[in-house]
Amino acid sequence: MTLQRTPFGLRMPKDLQDWIKMKAGREDRSQNYVINQILMKAMADEHAKA
Repeated sequence: MTLQRTPFGLRMPKDLQDWIKMKAGREDRSQNYVINQILMKAMADEHAKA
C-alpha cells in the first residue's frame, strides 16, 4: 500500500524557484525530487556537525 502524503505548499523567491526548475531539468528529475535531495543533504550535513 502506498503512503498518502498531504501536499505541502512552499513559497520561495522567484530566482530560487527558477534555479530549482533549471536544476531539475538538467538532472531529468522533478522539482520535488530536487528539493527533497537538497533538504536531505542539509539535514545530513547538520547531523554530521553535531
